[in-house]
Amino acid sequence: MEDFCWGRNPVIKLLEDEPALCLKVMASKTMQRTTLDHIAGLCRAAGIPLQRVEPKALNSMIEGVNHQGVVAVIAAKPMMNIADALDLLPKPPSRALAVLLDHVQDPHNLGAMIRSAEAASASFLALPLRRSSLPTGTVVKTSAGASMRLPLASVGNTASTVREFQEAGLWTVALDSGAKRSIYGAALPARTLLVVGSEGKGVGRTTASACDETLSIPIAGEVGSLNASVALAVAMFEWFRLNCTGS
Repeated sequence: MEDFCWGRNPVIKLLEDEPALCLKVMASKTMQRTTLDHIAGLCRAAGIPLQRVEPKALNSMIEGVNHQGVVAVIAAKPMMNIADALDLLPKPPSRALAVLLDHVQDPHNLGAMIRSAEAASASFLALPLRRSSLPTGTVVKTSAGASMRLPLASVGNTASTVREFQEAGLWTVALDSGAKRSIYGAALPARTLLVVGSEGKGVGRTTASACDETLSIPIAGEVGSLNASVALAVAMFEWFRLNCTGS
């Protein structure tokens, strides 16, 4: 399966960090010379074909987005299985953070989650392939290239996967806006799995029940709940504050 990555910075990061995933780069004939030379040099170093095309050709390939004059054709990123992903976790007693998504369907949310997870030092992000957003070009763009660097693992049943994390020694926490206990009044241990659900339904009941704890993020106003990617970011950086900063 092939997909696209677009925009100057995302394509440059792709060529710098994961050139093996790039099949071809197409650059507009009107692109600024300095940027073109930089991209051309990266393509030459990695043996990736670079094709100069008319701007309208790029417009027809990916309609409705600002491609900034460059589009890369990419191969789908390989997904790890959960057993191999768990092997990436630092060994006890070292701190470890992992993320499990329960059917997050918005690719923009997924990209934002991956970007925040990398910034919060998560070891990897796991998601079920069925009924979930997959790492597409939109995800690459939204994640600012982090989706090419952060390991991603595919899982089947999320509740069963929670139990695998527990067997690996992680405290498992589901984020739920209706939970009575706040993340600020609970311990987030050095070895934690954070589980976040879909934009509309949240974490499924069976998956939430499998977790050691269900926590909420207190908010004001009348919005009711946070966007899934925002909620995950808040929880991850509270874990980071408690375990990585000495605060």
